[in-house]
Parts: sequence; structure tokens; C-alpha cells
Amino acid sequence: MKADAAAEPARELRVVVIGNPNAGKTTLFNALTGLRQKVGNYPGVTVERKEGRYVYEGAAYRLIDLPGAYSLTATSDDERIVRDTLLRLLPTEQPEDIVLVVVDATHLERQLFIATQVMDLGIPTVVALTMNDEARRHGRAVDAEHLTRRLGVPVVEVTAPQRKGVAELREALRNVAGRPPEAPPWSIGEQVLAAVDRLATHIGAHYTAPLPYRRQLAVQLLLYPDYEHPFRNLAGAEELVTALRGELEATGANWTKAEVQGRYDWIHQVAQGARVAAAEYKPSISDRLDAVLTHPVWGLVVFLVVMAVVFQSIFTWSGPFMDGIDWFFGWLGGQAGAVLPAGPLRGLIVDGLIPGVGGVVIFLPQILILFLAIALLEDSGYMARAAFLMNKHMQRAGLHGRAFIPMLSGFACSIPGIMAARTIPNRRDKLVTMLVVPMVSCSARLPVYALMIAAFVPALPIFGFGGFTLQGVVLWLAYMVSLGAAITVAFIFRKTLFRGQTQPFVLELPPYRVPHIGTVLIAMWERGKLFITQAGTIILAINIILWFLLSYPSNPPLSVDYAALRAEARAAQSGQALADSLAELDNSEAAERISLSYGGRLGRALEPAIKPLGFDWKIGIGLVGSLAAREVFVSTLAVAYGVGEADETDSSLIGKLRADFGLLTGLTVIIFFILSCQCLATVAVMKREANSLGWALFLYAYMTTIAYLASLVFYQVTTRIWPHLA
Repeated sequence: MKADAAAEPARELRVVVIGNPNAGKTTLFNALTGLRQKVGNYPGVTVERKEGRYVYEGAAYRLIDLPGAYSLTATSDDERIVRDTLLRLLPTEQPEDIVLVVVDATHLERQLFIATQVMDLGIPTVVALTMNDEARRHGRAVDAEHLTRRLGVPVVEVTAPQRKGVAELREALRNVAGRPPEAPPWSIGEQVLAAVDRLATHIGAHYTAPLPYRRQLAVQLLLYPDYEHPFRNLAGAEELVTALRGELEATGANWTKAEVQGRYDWIHQVAQGARVAAAEYKPSISDRLDAVLTHPVWGLVVFLVVMAVVFQSIFTWSGPFMDGIDWFFGWLGGQAGAVLPAGPLRGLIVDGLIPGVGGVVIFLPQILILFLAIALLEDSGYMARAAFLMNKHMQRAGLHGRAFIPMLSGFACSIPGIMAARTIPNRRDKLVTMLVVPMVSCSARLPVYALMIAAFVPALPIFGFGGFTLQGVVLWLAYMVSLGAAITVAFIFRKTLFRGQTQPFVLELPPYRVPHIGTVLIAMWERGKLFITQAGTIILAINIILWFLLSYPSNPPLSVDYAALRAEARAAQSGQALADSLAELDNSEAAERISLSYGGRLGRALEPAIKPLGFDWKIGIGLVGSLAAREVFVSTLAVAYGVGEADETDSSLIGKLRADFGLLTGLTVIIFFILSCQCLATVAVMKREANSLGWALFLYAYMTTIAYLASLVFYQVTTRIWPHLA
């Protein structure tokens, strides 16, 4: 024990890692920390928090990988987290010892902006210069030593994928600890600085940070009126800001651009001197590719092909893995059932716990494949082009340019679709996307559609030949209606609940790169682990509760003595006739037991509410069962009808449905499932990703309400027009 204690580092330094999006920050963070990372969310927001650790020369370094940001002036959740962390506005965060600023050498001037804001605060700072090998190929290499002299902070050139410069960077972080830099000599102008200091003094009554911190917040409050600010509603702040702006306006100076102009004037001088050679600009491979990939026509064609591959991978390639997981948990349940004695414990484990765990793990292939695709697209640089290409089209519906991946993923499963919305930087746009993704028809709805179409829609040929049938058209319409509904609801949300000025779509197009396999695999692993450990626990609990509702009471009073009927059948029959009779008795008993279960009683209790939709108590039980997963509706309905184990193609189940209902009821079921959120696993993931139970409940409530009202109107109106179809 003593030897272990002696090996422990004497202290721990907190290092926050910041930089513009696509500057290579994540790859560098992974190179420094390896797999010694943990991922979560910041309290109250959906912004991801990543933390890692390493030990160097007797000291432990705890790295906090902050979201990508262009500035400490917050225009999104990501930038708000960066600002609040560095300016000590998060009560849960400790002050940082060092700031590691990651700067892309190919966009040096733009990326030094946030570096100068950090240096103004007087926090010990190290600059990691990435992509300099690429800048060198285009004759615009940056001299790290010259940049060190001009900035007054260590600048270390790194190529993280090959781990070049990582050791030197660790040494620089060790040496800079406790050595705050001098503020860079840029100028905001004496008159503006005087106004800023008056405002900083006013803020100081409620915010006791050092003057450089208060100055940074005062600049934001004075110069950027349209952006969120933590002290905008401070008593007397609005009046003072108005007065100061009036005084500055009277001077005739261009004070509104004082910070941007002042910083960039100095940054331009620094960057010009740091360039090794100002060679004539040569079009890069990225430039030549962008001529095609961002073209309004050809770019869209390539985008559709890429998205088709992504969608196919989620929808189809995950199939064998999901089938394997389904088989394994079925086998495991059978093994457990053979070993455990009959009773409540066996029912809990075999019918509740094992299927519940399987119901969590079965989503893992889709999630891993989705985030593998996202990581590859991000790391290669194509994701930024796709967002740029789609932004105009998505914004017409009130969605962000990056919403196309979650929407597309929703066709496979709403769960990875909601998780994919993490790539959207603005919280408002992220919430809108997460709220409408579950309305896109996922693969779990397909068995419901297939059953209702097979039961009620004739396979009439369209256009005079059998290649297209009415059944196929109805299925296609179901998917189109779901997509149209999602876009319509998004548009309504942006005009009502999520009103506000549209944030400017600022996007840096990074050069194309070969994805770094380590970064890609770590991103995929983190998403899968996060789903299993956090959302998975909620999904497991929901599945066990639904198993209990459909399994208890375990010995309800049955209308007939099924054991006596089985004995009579064995005495009178043999061979296949006996097997058929016993199977029919088993199905009848299972149907009666489920009708008498708590879930069955709930289905019967729902009947008065769902009868105006053309539904009965059997469909009500199916709706209760579908809360575990939408496709469970089919198997639950089969049990309720006494058919036993059946899928959407079972002729017995189809026949019983036709005997009870007509075409309009079948179409109403399809409409209800298109618009409703019959999947509590989706609600659980929404709660996790939105970091809010309220938004999760709102998702379920609004979708259920829309589904009910749309189904009610459709059924009631059409039965009055074509009553013979009911």
C-alpha cells in the first residue's frame, strides 16, 4: 500500500482544452488522454462534457475538453459553456490552472481570436498549433517559435494522429503552470475602454471575479446586445448600458466594432510575421473537391448517395447483429427457464429481466453504426459540407442544417436519431430536432403497417401491372406522411414555442482529411457506452414494469378449467389432432390471462376513449404492449386474439382482424402509429439527451394528442362518407 501511495502524483492540475470547431481538438485530447476519459453532460444543458486524465513528471493533469467555440461571446449552448467555464460562472466547476488553446495553422488569423480572449484573462496558456503540415504543403507554414515570441505564451506544433509534438506539449503544460501571460497589446480605444470599465465596476457588485473577467463580460454586454448574457437583467445594468452607448455614439467613433477591429488588427500583424513564406495561393485538393461537393446540383446528388449509404447501414447492416442479439437473449431465456423452478422469480428473470436487457442491447448495433458514420463524416470534413449544403432546405422547415442526420436516422430508429442531434450546437434547434425525430416512421413501425395493410388493403395493381400495388402505395404514403408531419410540426414549433431570432449559420469548412481511426472508434465507443449505462437503465426499468402489467395477477379466475380441457383432449385425441387442440387451448388461455392482467384491464379501461377511433379493447391491450416497443403491438395483439406467437404475416391473425374491423380501422391504426410516441424507450432517451423530464413528457404528450385527434377526425369523417368501409 505504501508503494502505491508513493507512486501517486503529488498534485492535480486542471487543464481546459478549447478551440474552434474542426481545429483538431478532439484528436489532440485523445492523444493526450487515450482511453482514460469519461463523458457526460453539463448540468441543465445537452452539451457534452468530456474529461480525461494523464500523469507527467509527478503531476496529474485533468483535461476538460470544452465544446468547439469561435469566441467567448456566446451565440450557442456550446459557446455559453466555454464562456461560463473560463469566466467562472459555473458553480459546479473549479477554476482552471491552465488553458490549452488548439489553433489550426491553415486558418491562423481567425483561430487566434479566442486565444487572445483567453490571454486577456491572465490564465496560464499554451497554444497547440495543429494542421501545420497541411499549411506547409500550401506554402503557408507557421513558425511556432516566432508565434511564441509574439504571443508571449508557449506555442507547440503538434500532429496528433501521429503523436508528433505530444511529448513537447506535455512539457510546455508542465512549465507554464502558475505563470500567467501578459495581456496582448491590442487596443479597444480609450473611450470604449473607459465605458467598459464603468460597466465592469457595476457588474462587480454581484460578480467578484478579477477585473479582466469583468471586462470581458462588460465588453459582451456593451457591444453585443442581441446575444444572451448572464447579467443582462442585473438591476441598473440596462440603464447604464443605454447611457454608455449614447455617450459613445456621440463621439462619432465606430465603437460597435471596437473589439473585433482591435483584436484582428493586432492578430493580422502577428500572423503575417509568423508565416514562413507567403507563397502564391495554390488551390488545394479540398478546393477542387468542394467545387463538386458543395455544388447546388452535383453536391446534392453526392449528398443523397452518401446519406443513402448511411441510412442503409443503419437500417440493413445492423440487421444481422440485431438478429444475433435477439437470438442470444431468446436462447438465454430458454436456458434460464429450464434451470429455474416455476414461480414469480422465473417469470421475472425469464420474461422480464432477460427480455428487458435484450430490449436495451438490441439497439446497440444501430447506435454504434450511426455514430461510426457520424464520426467518419465529421473527421473527414464532409459533415460540414453536408450541413452547408442542406442548411437552406432545412431552415425552410425551421430546422438547423445539421438536422438532416437525426431526421434520416429516425427512419431506422428514433433512439439513435435523437442521440445524433448532439451535433447541433444551438439548444433551441437541437430541441426542435429531438422533438420531431420520433415522428419520422422508424423500422419498428413497419410490422404494424405491414399487418394492417395485409389485413385491409387489397393488392390491386397500379398503372396496370403488378410492379406497383395499392399495398405498396399505402406503405409509401405512411412514410411520406410521417416525414411531412415532422417537417410541419418543426415549422410550427419554430413559430410558437421556439420563437426567436435565427442564429447566423457560421460554419468553417475544414480541409478534407483521412479519418483518424482511433478518434473514430473512441467516439463510437463513447456513444454506445453512454447509451447502455444511462438511457439503457431507464429502458430496462420500463420493460420490466410493462412485463409486470401484462403478466400479473399470475392466477386470475379463468372462465373455464383449461387443465381439465387438456386432459379431455389427451384422452380423446392423439397425433397432430392432439397437438392442434393443445395449441388452441394454450392460445385461448394466454388470451384470457392477458385480458385479465393489469395491462389487459388498462386496455379495457381505455376502450371508451379509443372506441371513437374504431378501436376495441384488444387494440387497447396492443397499445399498452407497444409502449415497450412499437413492434410489440403485433405480438400482443396476437396473444389477445388467441393466435399465440405470430408476426405481421400470420394468416390467422389477419383473418381475425378482418372479422372484427374494416379498412378504415386499419388505416386509422396506421395514422395513430405514424403520429404517436408508442415507445417509452424513446421518451427515456429524450429525457437523457434533453437533460429534462419535462421535455420528455412533453414529447409523449404532444405526439399522443396529435395522434388521437388526427385519428379521431379521420375515422369519424370517413365513416360518415363511406360507412361500409368501417
